[in-house]
Amino acid sequence: MAEKLIVVRVAYDPEAKVWWTESSDLFGLNACASSLEELRGILPGMVQDLIELNEPTWLKHDIIVEIVAIGRERIEIPAAAA
Repeated sequence: MAEKLIVVRVAYDPEAKVWWTESSDLFGLNACASSLEELRGILPGMVQDLIELNEPTWLKHDIIVEIVAIGRERIEIPAAAA
């Protein structure tokens, strides 16, 4: 059976302390969670619901969800004294 790959880019917001969907190949996929593991746990149900609503022809394929995570944290290091 053919596969359908859905790439989901997630980013970390250090101020809000949440991971959120920055973009995805599936229209309408918007989620956030306090950890990557939590986000990974809620995505399959959301993806299935959105496919059933918006892309029912995809149900003929095995669905693969690839999560690309980007975390950024600003760390300030003072300049060395001369």
